Amino acid sequence: MRDIDTIVQRFRDSGLKITPQRLSIFNLLKDNYDHPSAEDIYHKALEIHPTISFTTVYKTLQTLRDLGEILEINIDPERAHYDPVTEDHYHTFCTSCREIEDLKPETTPVQGLSDRNIAGGFDVQSVQVHLVGVCNGCN
Repeated sequence: MRDIDTIVQRFRDSGLKITPQRLSIFNLLKDNYDHPSAEDIYHKALEIHPTISFTTVYKTLQTLRDLGEILEINIDPERAHYDPVTEDHYHTFCTSCREIEDLKPETTPVQGLSDRNIAGGFDVQSVQVHLVGVCNGCN
């Protein structure tokens, strides 16, 4: 996720207003590597803006996703999670504690998936690899 000023400008360029609620959502996501769900962001935003709606949070997240500022991760069968790191990287998901962790592409045997000219000229635009299992803490 880029800096807040850039995101604010992108919203304005798209004809969207910058509200205090949206600014709080941007700040809650900036440098947040916990992979929060919309519900997580909503509960934190409620502490700052007691009248914020879930719809505001959800629509803001969808707009950020559509602008390429965050990734929507669909690794948890119960809910989507959001990641401010938009560069290609992988995720692990523990089915026991439900934690999502980042995994750098260079640490896995599927490193070559980030090659933009893989598969006979197929132009790869993004790569999402999810490893599902049980983490060391839950073993």
